[in-house]
Amino acid sequence: MLKIVLTGISSSGKTTVINNVVERFTEQGYRVFVVPETATELILSGVSPAGKNSIDPAFFQEIVLKKQLAKEKLYESIANTLGNDNVIILFDRGTLDGYAYVETSAMQSVVDKLHLNKRSLLSNYDAVLFLEGAPEFFTKENNPARYEADADAASSLRPKLLAAYLGHDNIHIIRPREDIKDKKDEVTNIIANMLGKPTRIKIQQKFLVEDIDTSLLNNMASKVDITQDYLSLNGDLECRVRKMTQNGETSYHLSVMQKGENGKRTIIKEDVISLSEYNNLLLFKNPKLQTIEKTRYSFVYANQYYKLDIFADGLIILEVNLTKENPEMTLPEFIKVSDDVTNNPEYNNFNIANRKEAEYEKGETNCNRGHRLLRERNTIETAC
Repeated sequence: MLKIVLTGISSSGKTTVINNVVERFTEQGYRVFVVPETATELILSGVSPAGKNSIDPAFFQEIVLKKQLAKEKLYESIANTLGNDNVIILFDRGTLDGYAYVETSAMQSVVDKLHLNKRSLLSNYDAVLFLEGAPEFFTKENNPARYEADADAASSLRPKLLAAYLGHDNIHIIRPREDIKDKKDEVTNIIANMLGKPTRIKIQQKFLVEDIDTSLLNNMASKVDITQDYLSLNGDLECRVRKMTQNGETSYHLSVMQKGENGKRTIIKEDVISLSEYNNLLLFKNPKLQTIEKTRYSFVYANQYYKLDIFADGLIILEVNLTKENPEMTLPEFIKVSDDVTNNPEYNNFNIANRKEAEYEKGETNCNRGHRLLRERNTIETAC
């Protein structure tokens, strides 16, 4: 089962993109379910946060969230009855969209009232596709429930909406296109990539960072603290567990990877797990590998999604995924890089975890320390 939320400001092409995904993947034998936008359903039924006879906007978002959660649970149960290997669930907006429409404190009160955890809500999706829109494409004709007055009003919601989903480990920013076909193809390729289809074309680039203007970074990035451990397994499987904490809320994750002959890892299973499951799995921690502790800053710059990992020992790595549809990369002006380490296995997570304990005291700070931590160790021909 693949669970994907499509979000973005109004008139970003969500409906057209969703219809294309349904057509393309149904043809390939997948069952594709589309969970319609909950707020639109309520507004069309007469329940609205704006206009005549409106209800309190925060109460409206509480109703939206309750109904959205019920719908997500329902569709997941349907997928489970079908055998979920060939099921794709597309969510037209997700549980965190409400953060764009009311004050953050008001939406957080709604989440707290329902005894929910924002981090867990985010982790319920396998991917987030954030569709950017252009002002010239704004229209109210295709959705009578759209209550933004104009393109400027719709655009003003973007920063809060994007901030709500930043921190997800698999978020894609789909930029505006003159031809909607290009946007449809980009989304199709992303989903095909997740399904392991050969249409995947993605290039990950990594850079060693020398210096950062943290004042700019803190103003635009989402911050997640990550603790990562590798487990002891026999055979050609590799297993890691992650603890991810964002704004005081924590989620736990399990990834199982297949080790290939070329040293690459292919993820064959990813799950959100409970705290008790996480603690039980840690009993099988590989004693030869160090625990990785890092802070990840996720942000958007020049229509690209970046992840900046600052490791507890001072190593700093900037990572960006390039695609066929969005191949141009502009390095952020507030980050100074020293080396392109894209193809250097010294800087994948497994090899970082494989350092000797004594190496932790070498070096000074930032990337120079990172270089010394890894320079003297023999390269293991693996990549994660």
